[in-house]
Amino acid sequence: MKNEAFLRFIIMIYPVLFVLRLVLLLKSRTKVKWQREIIIQVFLIYISSVIYLTMEPFYFQWPIIGPRPFQFDTDLFFQLRHMARGSLDLQILYSLGNVLLFIPFGLLVPALFKQMNHFLKIISIGFLFSLTIELSQALFTLTRSGTVDDLFFNTSGALLGYILYKWIKYTSVD
Repeated sequence: MKNEAFLRFIIMIYPVLFVLRLVLLLKSRTKVKWQREIIIQVFLIYISSVIYLTMEPFYFQWPIIGPRPFQFDTDLFFQLRHMARGSLDLQILYSLGNVLLFIPFGLLVPALFKQMNHFLKIISIGFLFSLTIELSQALFTLTRSGTVDDLFFNTSGALLGYILYKWIKYTSVD
């Protein structure tokens, strides 16, 4: 059931992103670099997937005037320590899931944007992307709250993705 909802979301969102990208390509009238274009399409699907995974279920409110107050946990690892009554399996799944969610970000961003090919830039942009998600959850959703834990694990995932990107670049240059 959840897989079907995810696929419906991607099928609904991705064509819009694809058409927007196509319009940009047609307006620019530049020669299409197919390898780069494939990476861009993968990145668009990835971003769509992150939006789905971090905002679902889609129950939204107007910030400040909505029924739920702003909720952002600033106590590092509080959520992790207190989730699922201390179930180590769920704590590992939560931590690892957030790290894995952002590895593609750290891998794809420097592949697409050459000026982002530095670990401090990846840490910064990964943190800002994660912060955008966390603030959106805290402000706009009724069922989710922002946590500093997610910022930590997501940023770590972006950094791991960047390390993987650098390793792939290093080992593929012969």
